[in-house]
Amino acid sequence: MALGKGNAFLALLLALAGPVWAENRVEGVQLALAATIPGGVDLARLNHIFDAAKVRLNSLVGPSSQGGYRKPGRTQDTYNPSPGNSYSRRPGLSPRLVVPSPKPSPAYRRTFRSLLANTRKTDQFDELILIYARAYRLDARLLKAIIAAESEFFSGAVSPKGARGLMQVMPATAEGIGVPADKLYDPVFNIRAGAAFLARLFASAWKRYRLKGVRFQDAPLWLKQRIVAAYNAGPRALFHDRWFSETRRYVKKVMLFYQSRVTDIRRDPTSFSSAPQIHFSLTAGTLY
Repeated sequence: MALGKGNAFLALLLALAGPVWAENRVEGVQLALAATIPGGVDLARLNHIFDAAKVRLNSLVGPSSQGGYRKPGRTQDTYNPSPGNSYSRRPGLSPRLVVPSPKPSPAYRRTFRSLLANTRKTDQFDELILIYARAYRLDARLLKAIIAAESEFFSGAVSPKGARGLMQVMPATAEGIGVPADKLYDPVFNIRAGAAFLARLFASAWKRYRLKGVRFQDAPLWLKQRIVAAYNAGPRALFHDRWFSETRRYVKKVMLFYQSRVTDIRRDPTSFSSAPQIHFSLTAGTLY
């Protein structure tokens, strides 16, 4: 006997439920392994401790105090993923760039020249960047770009809101992921905290956008920009299609550093290949 339309639809749902449930379970375990914040920490609860990109960078020397980037006549730019990636098939997903095609102003070019004239300063943390990028499976260049944008490689940097160190980590954020706030001026602890939080943001995005089979370090540009926006303005920025002008300026700054030679990793990565990976735990109260 032929099934009615309603029964046919129900049968289709039942046929799909098993594989989808199993896939989501596996994906959930993978995300849990990558999310290194101790159990019980809710990303949404971290939003209120961010300084929301309002005054963090204003105290730092550099082009961050310029006006926001604007490109007349262009309101949206999209990233075209390869057909093999699952996020390209997700209904309703409109991957937008926070800042389409940022171009460096003369002030940025001067900053880049100044920093490149002192590679001893810009490259002094490359070893730590490579170690923690490897440990958390992140893009080392993006990690270095955030450090450049946040502090210009000055480990003693502090914002008016109290964000500290190379990656301008808020004390409450650090405590929430197992890093003592009084250690945030130490490059080891600061990069560790910043990398762990970036990994948590990536894990949240992977779950939302179902980026099955795509490594963190291979994330598309539109997602990297959202991660950068969320690092600055709080996790809710991951899933917005509109951003404050200050957040756009911050993303522009990070992306310009990301594209510049300042963030080249000039240390030999093979010299750190024996560095131990961080072993993720579902129950551990620390990042290791």
